[in-house]
Amino acid sequence: MIFLRNKNITVVIDGQAGSCGKGKICGYLSKNDTFAISTNNWSSNAGHTYIEDNGDKLIVSHLPIAMLNPNCKLVLNAGSIITPEILFEEIRKYRNLIGNRKIYIHPRAMIILEKHREEEKSIIKSGSTFKGCGAAQAEKIIRKPGIILAKDYFKNCPKDLKNRIEIIDTAKMINECNENILIEGAQGQDLDINYGLDYPNVTSRMCSASQLMADAGVSPFKVKDIYMIIRPYPIRISNKTNIGEDIYSGDYAGSNEITWNEVKNRCGCNYNLEEYTTVTKKVRRVFEMNWDRLKYNVMINKPTQIVLNFAQYIDWKAYQCQSYDRLPKKVKDFIKEIEKVTNTPVTLIGTGERNCDIIDVRKEKMTRENGIQIEDNTN
Repeated sequence: MIFLRNKNITVVIDGQAGSCGKGKICGYLSKNDTFAISTNNWSSNAGHTYIEDNGDKLIVSHLPIAMLNPNCKLVLNAGSIITPEILFEEIRKYRNLIGNRKIYIHPRAMIILEKHREEEKSIIKSGSTFKGCGAAQAEKIIRKPGIILAKDYFKNCPKDLKNRIEIIDTAKMINECNENILIEGAQGQDLDINYGLDYPNVTSRMCSASQLMADAGVSPFKVKDIYMIIRPYPIRISNKTNIGEDIYSGDYAGSNEITWNEVKNRCGCNYNLEEYTTVTKKVRRVFEMNWDRLKYNVMINKPTQIVLNFAQYIDWKAYQCQSYDRLPKKVKDFIKEIEKVTNTPVTLIGTGERNCDIIDVRKEKMTRENGIQIEDNTN
């Protein structure tokens, strides 16, 4: 007897050390697919940014970016590590975008308290945002008496949010859904506590596609696509922390650390390209591409598709380009190298900040096959 399994889950992961633009891609996918549910295992040590075509920004640490799709249910699964104040602020800020939808939270999602933040400040001497995520997760792992989980904390929501949050078995909810589901990843594979870069300069848990599936409570057999997002110059967080103490955040497996000015000169950009972290607002460190790490991370995650964001950093002529044919040769050559090294197709190419600054190679191919002329709104 053959049992057919419904492969209805799409996973989005960061293939490097974070800040590869998962928010942009999750937003794009949620607007171009019919996801019934979006779930994540996020914690407040990472921010996720999506920018509309008109420049309006959506910035979150807990709510799924797929709230952009008005028909998508929003789920924080059992792997979530929640700072309630941040979640409440996001629900209030994006109330109009959320509409009448509830935020579904698994009862075993962990709650971060002030004591967790203070504990991290006193003990962590490697790269960290000191948001209390690792300390809270550690308490959950050792089953420390007195910890607070979502099932207990959200019994007493603020009055204006009392009917906005529902505690539910999110794994059951996800597995009983036969429509498309999006799992939105956080941080990056190179920050994975087991398979990332130099320990202890990693995050407090695993960041792989398999971990995202496990936290969502789904079988790998239900996954139809894994999007792995990368950038031409990977980054790490600043050595300067938000607690006034300088702490080394690690290297990049032997890759040379370069300056943002060098990136600017290489691509031919005329203005400052310095990037700042969403959470700590510090200047990110930037490195040369590490092809060996990319191959390793592909081995761990086996993506079905690769997304290249920040293609304009290779050649600024690609900035806001919306057609593959109009990409500069340097960018096309870089994409070919990615596909050669990973044996995985590059299907989405980000060329700027906005949602429209993206080239969907799959759509362009389909359009050509149907004999339709491609519209290009490149500036």
